[in-house]
Amino acid sequence: MLGSLQGTVIASSGQCLLIEVNNIGYWVHTGAWRPSGAVRCYLHHHVREYISDLYGFETLEGLELFERLLSVSGIGPKAALAILSIGTIDQIKKAISSQDSAFLSIAPGVGAKAVQKIILELQGKIGLIAEDGKSTLGELVSALEGLGYKSHQVQPLLSQIPADATTLDQQIRWALQKLSGRS
Repeated sequence: MLGSLQGTVIASSGQCLLIEVNNIGYWVHTGAWRPSGAVRCYLHHHVREYISDLYGFETLEGLELFERLLSVSGIGPKAALAILSIGTIDQIKKAISSQDSAFLSIAPGVGAKAVQKIILELQGKIGLIAEDGKSTLGELVSALEGLGYKSHQVQPLLSQIPADATTLDQQIRWALQKLSGRS
């Protein structure tokens, strides 16, 4: 079983990277993570009937969350990668812990039933508990969508929220500046 790869990224296609290790190229699904040059990634080897796929992650924590998501019935690797692409690992853990279905629902291809199943099955198993008992990320998404922005416009911003924007008000102001091009 493969656990990690250390090599050089020599090509990319869609959400996959071709990583060369000792003159052997491995196609690895990486989702939104797009490293270049020398890279080390932690792997999940997913085997189905006639297909064997590798999924790579920058950190062990990312791999662990991916595997937790796969443990939810009905969630496959594509849906798990989509969920991991909507924010940082801490943001996703916080959303699960605080039952923030609005935030998790912005993952492309992941429906409301799947989100509820993830929250139900993983809520007590996720290591990060929301500090205030709720997440402002879902509220931020709802507020911006209420102002007419689409989730595909809002979603990329969620992983860029500055650490000093701790309140919902600060996050909305920051996001509006970004969305209007006044960063």
